[in-house]
Amino acid sequence: MEEESTSVFVLSEGSAREANDIDPSVETASHVVNPAIISKIRYLSAPFQKQIYTPLQFIFEDGVLKGAIQRVEGDTVWVEADDKITEIEIAKIEDVLWRGQPFDTRT
Repeated sequence: MEEESTSVFVLSEGSAREANDIDPSVETASHVVNPAIISKIRYLSAPFQKQIYTPLQFIFEDGVLKGAIQRVEGDTVWVEADDKITEIEIAKIEDVLWRGQPFDTRT
């Protein structure tokens, strides 16, 4: 597990108001990364899980990609589908399904 920083910063009144409006999700230039999606992808990219949970369905606004996770780096995941590897920005993934059902990492 990673430890979180416990540093305390004193903000001016204007900065404090702006900080309260920030979403806990990671923001990219065009999309917001859902922390639950990142958690699923990190879990499913482990060697054992790659073998067991395949194929996966990656749900996007404009369609579905069915394949297996090859690797994850930063905010990008590479998925092998039909003997072709596709690079996907994690922020664009709306959900990850296995056997047509939402995948839950809390089990």
